[in-house]
Amino acid sequence: MATHISRHFHAQGQRIISIYSRNIESAERLAGELGSVATSDFAQVPQKADFFIFCVPDRIVPELAEHFKRREGTWLHTAGALPMDVFQGITEEFGVLYPLQSLSRDRKVRMGHIPFLVEASSPRVLERITDLAYSISERVEEADSSKRLRVHLAAVFANNFSNHMVHVAQKILKEAGLDPGLLGPLLEETFHKLKEMDAGSAQTGPAVRGDQETMNKHIELLKDHPEWEKLYTFISRDIERSRE
Repeated sequence: MATHISRHFHAQGQRIISIYSRNIESAERLAGELGSVATSDFAQVPQKADFFIFCVPDRIVPELAEHFKRREGTWLHTAGALPMDVFQGITEEFGVLYPLQSLSRDRKVRMGHIPFLVEASSPRVLERITDLAYSISERVEEADSSKRLRVHLAAVFANNFSNHMVHVAQKILKEAGLDPGLLGPLLEETFHKLKEMDAGSAQTGPAVRGDQETMNKHIELLKDHPEWEKLYTFISRDIERSRE
C-alpha cells in the first residue's frame, strides 16, 4: 500500500518528505525512489506535515499512532475494516483514505480508476482528504466506517475468496499432472463477463443447472481433500438456493 500510493502521489507532484518503517531497508528502498528521507526512528519523523498516512496492518495502527503523538497534520489510515475513531483522543484532525484494490508491491496498477473511500473527523478535513484522493484517482466517495466495513467484507468475497478458489483449482490440476495454465482463458472470460453483467446472471456450472450427477462425481474426486469437499458442497448449495 505504502509503495503504490507514495509512487502515485509523487508522480502527481506531491512531496513525500519522510518514509518511516521498522525495517529501515524497506524505508530506504522506497525513499530512494521518491527523493525522500528514510528512517526507522520515531524521533526522526517530522513534527509537522500536511498528512501523516499510516499504511500498516490494522492491528499496528493504534500502537503506531501512540508513538506519533503531538505531530501536527491530518492523520490517515488506509484500512477497510478499521474504524476512523482509532485516532480519537490522539489527534484532532484525522480520517481514512481507503483504496478499494488488491495491491502487491511488485505489480503496477492504474490508480486513476481505483475507487477511494474517504471519511474525516470534520467537513474541513474531509475536503482536504477528498482533494488529496482526487489527485491520483478520478473516483472518490465518502463512506463512514460502517459502510466501509461492508465494502471490505464484499471485497473479501469478491477478491480474496475467488483468488483462493483459483488456488485450489490450480492444485487440483497439478495433482493430476495437468497444466494449471489451462484455466487461463476460462478465468479471462469469467471476469470479462462481470464487466458486462451482474454475477448472478453470469453464473454457469452444474449447481445452477441442478446437475446432481456431475456434482456427485466431483465430490467423489475430493474425498482425499475433506475441506475442499466441504467448500464444493456449501458453495454449490448456495448457488442452488440463489436460483430459487
